[in-house]
Amino acid sequence: MDTRIAEELLKVIQQIHASKYRIVLSVTGGGSGAIFELLRHGKGSATLLEALVPYGKNALKYLIGREPDSYCSEETAREMAMASFERALKLCNKEGSTNTGNIIGIGVSCKLLRGEDERYGRKHEVHIASQSFLQTTATCLTLLENRSREEEEDIVSLLIIYRIAQLCKIESNGIRSLLMIPEFGYITNKIAEVSPDIGYLLVNTLLQEEAEKISLGISNLPGNNTSHPGMIFAGSFNPFHKKHAEIARTAFKKCGFPVCLEISLANVDKTPIDFISLKYRLHSLEEYMSEEFMGDVYLTNTPLFEGKATLFLGCCFLIGTDTLNRIFNEKYYREGETKESLLGYFKARKVHFLVFQRKDVDFDIDDDIRSICEVVKLNEYEDDGTSSRHIRKGMHKTRF
Repeated sequence: MDTRIAEELLKVIQQIHASKYRIVLSVTGGGSGAIFELLRHGKGSATLLEALVPYGKNALKYLIGREPDSYCSEETAREMAMASFERALKLCNKEGSTNTGNIIGIGVSCKLLRGEDERYGRKHEVHIASQSFLQTTATCLTLLENRSREEEEDIVSLLIIYRIAQLCKIESNGIRSLLMIPEFGYITNKIAEVSPDIGYLLVNTLLQEEAEKISLGISNLPGNNTSHPGMIFAGSFNPFHKKHAEIARTAFKKCGFPVCLEISLANVDKTPIDFISLKYRLHSLEEYMSEEFMGDVYLTNTPLFEGKATLFLGCCFLIGTDTLNRIFNEKYYREGETKESLLGYFKARKVHFLVFQRKDVDFDIDDDIRSICEVVKLNEYEDDGTSSRHIRKGMHKTRF
C-alpha cells in the first residue's frame, strides 16, 4: 500500500473512531485486513465492539443460523450483517448504551483468487452489507482479473473502510476516488430504509421482546383496513405469487372477509428478514392489493402460531398442509408444551385454521387437530405447484 493511500486511510479511520457509531464487523476471510487497519492506529475500541472471522463453513453456519445457499452472495452478506447487528445491540445493552440509531452490523462475503487451482472464468466478487435501526445496504464489487491475491485483499479492505466511513457519515473522497478507478472493477449498491416503527419492531425482534404487530395500511381498499381482521394469511411471501392470491381469493369467497397478510420479521431457524428483503416481498404484493379479497398487511415479530394467536385473537388463519404439519411438530414446541396443551392454547384464543391442501404434501391429521381446522378440498381451488422457492431459483438462474 503506497504512502498516499496509507495517509488517506489513517485520516478516515481516525474520523471513524471519533464518530458516535458502534460496529460489529463480520468477515468470512477476504478483506480481514480492514480489521487490522481499524485496530492498528489505536482507539479502535471506540468504534469496533467486536470483529468476527467465521472462516470455516460451520463457523458461518453458526453465525447466521443455517447453511447458506451460497457462501459468497449478497444474501449471505446481508444475513451476516443482521447477525452482527444483533450482537452489537446486545453488547451495547450490556454496556448500558440505548441509542440504537448509532449501532451498525456489517457482513462481508468474498470470492477472491485461489491460486494455482483457480477455475478458469471463476468470478471474483465482494459483497458488503450493513444493517442498522432504519436501513439495510448491500454493495457488490466485481473485481477485474490479472491481480494477485494480496492486491485483491488490499482493494477489499479499502472498500470495507470506505463503506464504514459512509455509514458513519464521514466524507472520504480520497478513498472514493481510488475506488472509482475503472480498472478495479464494477460496483453496484442497494439500499432500503424503513419508518421508525418498523425499525423498533426489528430491534425488539432481535432482543426477543414481547410479541407485537404493526399495520402497514397499504391496502388500496380503505374498507379492508381493519384493526380486528377476520382472516389472516401468514407467510414469508418471498415472493407473493399467483398461488397465494388464489388461496386468498378462495378464502374470501368461502367466508366473505378480506384476507389480511402477516409477515414475521423473526424466523425460527435463521436471521430476521432485513429491509431489502422486506422491500422485495412487499413489492411482490403490489399488483394484488387492489383486489377485493386483499385486506391489510401486518408485520410482526413472532414466527410461531402461538404468538400469532395472541396477536390476532379469534382469527381464522389460512395455512397449507405443510405449515399445519410444522405447527404440530414437536421440534417447534416450546419447553414443556404438548399437542394437547397447544390445542388448548388455540381453543382458548378462539383461533381456527382454514387448511389448503397441496398435491405434493402428505396430509393426515388426528381428529383432535381436525376439530380446529376446516380443510379446503383440492377441487375448490387451483394448485399448479407454484412455490416461492422455485420462483427464487428461477430468478437466480436468470441472473447468473
